[in-house]
Formats: sequence, structure tokens, C-alpha cells
Amino acid sequence: VVGVDPTKDIAVLKVEKEDNTPIKQLRPIQLGTSTGLRVGQGSLAIGNPFGLDHTLTTGVISGIGREVKSPSGRPISNVIQTDAAINPGNSGGPLLDSSGKVIGMATAIYSPSGASAGVGFAIPSDTVNYIVTQLIENGQIVRPLLGVSILDSKQSRQALGITKGVLILEVKPGTPAAAAGLKGLRRTDSGIIEIGDIIIAVEGKPIENEGDLFKAIEDYKPGDIIKVTVNRPQIEITEEGEPDIKLKEITFAVKLIASDDSTFLQK
Repeated sequence: VVGVDPTKDIAVLKVEKEDNTPIKQLRPIQLGTSTGLRVGQGSLAIGNPFGLDHTLTTGVISGIGREVKSPSGRPISNVIQTDAAINPGNSGGPLLDSSGKVIGMATAIYSPSGASAGVGFAIPSDTVNYIVTQLIENGQIVRPLLGVSILDSKQSRQALGITKGVLILEVKPGTPAAAAGLKGLRRTDSGIIEIGDIIIAVEGKPIENEGDLFKAIEDYKPGDIIKVTVNRPQIEITEEGEPDIKLKEITFAVKLIASDDSTFLQK
């Protein structure tokens, strides 16, 4: 295994003989581009569905710009949808155009039964090409991070009644996010838990859940400075002397760190 990227459901394997000489029988398939694909174009899926090797199914591209969840829970964007039969065993197999060029890599299906229901998904070849190149060159993918821990949006809705945005649980000490002034959940000296900042926008793009946050940050690279808008709960005292929680909107300039940054990983 040369490298893996669970957030895109991609792994790179090196196949060689025991003496490290190339295997002449293996021929690389021609790589196409996923840019400019249109609904209705022909598509062919190759794989080993249910262990049946050398299987080829045909269909058309039935949708573009879809989104599926990766094994790590992060969203994979701009996914290709096809009605070419994709079943368990097809994952990792190529999706070809009518000229035989790779336009995607099969990754998932939508099915109530677990078998093909005519809705299969493939990661675009342009994404695969970029990730594979990085894995071969570096052995890993370095992604931009805010330097904060967040609460799953479903949990925050159920437990805290937060209807939009992503709640910050913890801001890692020593990170640019901490220096910028972002705040996480904290317990006061009296034992009261104060809710942290709620991220509602990145560079003006609304953030409804953690998927939106991941996608917004992926557009940038480590070292970039982005504007992060949060709702910060503040307690105000009413005329009747009762505490009232108000949300104050604040925007911070935060420098993104790298996913392999030891400052973030070790704290």
C-alpha cells in the first residue's frame, strides 16, 4: 500500500514481482477527464460484482455534481451518478466513457436492498488523478484544517437546539484559530457549561452543517487566511433581572493549518 485517503475513499497499491521487476502483463488504462461530462453520455463500469470478475456493465451518466459520504464521514463532492449496474465488488473499479477512457472510479450505490437499483456513484477521474499523484509523491494527503474540534450537527440540534451552523467544541491551543480568538465549549468555575462559537459562514458561504464546513475549507490550502463568521452566545440581563442568551455575529481572520501539523496533532 503506497498511501490511502479515506476522505475520498481512495487507496494506491503497488503491484510488483518479488524481484521488484515490472509485471509486463499489466497495461495502464488510458485516463480521461471528468471535466465537461454531460447527463446522457454513455458509461461503462468494470469490476468484480459479487466476486464475478471481468464483469462489464453499460449505461449512461444519469447525474453530475452529486455528493456522497466517504468512509471517514466527510462528503465527497462532484460525484458522477450512473445507471450502469454497480454492485458490491465494483468499488475501486473504473467507470469508462464510450471511448474507453477512465472518467471515474466506482465508490458507492444507492439501494434499499444492497443490490444495484440503477443509482451508482463514481469519484471523478480528475479528483482521483490529483489524489493518486499526491499519494505516490508524498504517501499522504495534506489538507487544510481550522484547528478546532466540532460537534456533529445532529447532536448539537438534539442536545442544544442549535438549528444552523457548526458548534466548536474545542480550539486547539497554540493554533492560529486560538490566536484569532475562536472559542470552544468551556466549563466555568461555578460548573456552568458555556456554549462555544457556532460557525455560520466561511468567506461568506453559509455553513449549515459539518459537511458544508469541510467543503468550504477544501477550497483552500494550508497557510491561507480565511474569514470565519460565528454566532457567539452572550448572556444579557433583562430589565426583569433575568439572564437572556443573545447570539452576536463576529467574523475572524483565521490561518489554516496543515493536517500533518504537529502543533495540532500533539495537543
